Amino acid sequence: MRPFSYPFPLAAAFLVLILAAASPLHRSHLMAIDGPLSSISGWNPLRLLQRQTDVPWQEKRQTVNCTDESAAFNSVCWQQLQLSNFLLGGGEWGVGWNKSTRVCDTQSTDVNDNDGTNCCLPGEAWTTCFLRLAQGGGTQDCSQINAQFCSMPSENALSAGLAESIRPEVQYIQKNIYALNDFFTTYYNALTAAQSDASTTIQGLINEVDPIKPTSFDLITLLTALSVGLAFLGAPSIAVTVLGLSSIAKSAAQVLTISLQQAPSTAKALWPTGTQNSQSVQIGDLEAELGNSTNQLADMINNAVQLLMSDMPTFVKFVESGQYSGAESLSLPSKVQGLDYALRTYMTSEAFAQNGWVSTPSIGPYETAQDVENGVIGGGGGDCTMGNNSVCTDGQGSAIFWSQPTGRVYNFANTKSGWGGVSAYQLLQDTVGNNWAILQVLFDGSFNCTQEGNFGDSIVNFNWDGTLDIACISQLPTKVDCGDPCPVALINNECPFPPLNNDCDS
Repeated sequence: MRPFSYPFPLAAAFLVLILAAASPLHRSHLMAIDGPLSSISGWNPLRLLQRQTDVPWQEKRQTVNCTDESAAFNSVCWQQLQLSNFLLGGGEWGVGWNKSTRVCDTQSTDVNDNDGTNCCLPGEAWTTCFLRLAQGGGTQDCSQINAQFCSMPSENALSAGLAESIRPEVQYIQKNIYALNDFFTTYYNALTAAQSDASTTIQGLINEVDPIKPTSFDLITLLTALSVGLAFLGAPSIAVTVLGLSSIAKSAAQVLTISLQQAPSTAKALWPTGTQNSQSVQIGDLEAELGNSTNQLADMINNAVQLLMSDMPTFVKFVESGQYSGAESLSLPSKVQGLDYALRTYMTSEAFAQNGWVSTPSIGPYETAQDVENGVIGGGGGDCTMGNNSVCTDGQGSAIFWSQPTGRVYNFANTKSGWGGVSAYQLLQDTVGNNWAILQVLFDGSFNCTQEGNFGDSIVNFNWDGTLDIACISQLPTKVDCGDPCPVALINNECPFPPLNNDCDS
């Protein structure tokens, strides 16, 4: 059993008891009062968090010893050490670090009361304060993506004066701060590489789908589609279709998806909804415009980092799955296969939409290719023999895509009068062959987006519980034939799917 010690004076211990008994409002008030705390020599707020002596350590050890500072980091230790309570309060930790840590009185003439040695500076990110107090000094700032000012020390670098009874907790929280900053920094670096890949790959699409280049994009929307790439890969229905995704990227995508579900405010900081002023980008100028937008991309990522590093409850929710506490690194390589698929999917679907391409769903379920061949126009299967990528042609200028996971069938056709470009069948085959987009995401994504009543709004939306919804990455219009029943439940007594033709009533 680890020995329990009292490394701070009884006056400080007495204050902890008062704070623990106070209501949250009273605690905040108490922390703002100049009291005997300011006169305690060498006082460190981290020392105020002491365990109750009647909690048996053996209950928490089991097969992993989270209190051994020399042991490898382990993902179970966030829960075992009750680090959420350590920071926010609750359980055996009393009021928590956020309430027991005083804000410096910058008007005081006592240097120990205003220099940040024993307190957090006004307006300072809590993570910056935490690292300084944990390490007994330093200027580590992890509130922006910049490894130069936020890098895990080669050794723990914990202050020698830090109470033995809380060193493991402090070490793990410190590790999570560094791991988060490193994750988002490498995420940004990988996105800038994906920027270049996407802009050059799309040139073939421009030549085939949009030869006269009328298509234009909103730059912020493009950057949103790019930056959502890792969460996009973390969606189960998408990740299984991406070949060659590295194990590190798979882990990072899954961890990010879980974290965003736990802390949806982080997703909203990364991808705010609503209208924003942004320049319009011609499809022919994509490569140059994307290459010049790295600063804007950095600002988007920094919005999330700054929220995490300044808002402790959000940080706790984001990391409490424990994955950032583990020994495995979540640092992304400079190039991540598939990271730009969300961007490609958006650009492909938007280019399709602006050039007259439309999807019309037929709800099955169609469980086999034979079901599809027997169920489409020209019954008996004579006009539809399933080809590559679950696509066939009906012989009437359109093509049919079968989404095996959902059992839906979509008719893909061009509605522009006199369209003389590539055939629908060939266009879908080229889309897959050139990695412009994932067909399942193009069609099912658009269907789901329209069903939810979000089509035409932001390409990133949030579900009722705050979780991320990326169905609208696909902007391929999905409509229903005149006279066909609505394929989903009505919204406000109206079908969310518009009619294929505007003159259905004539």
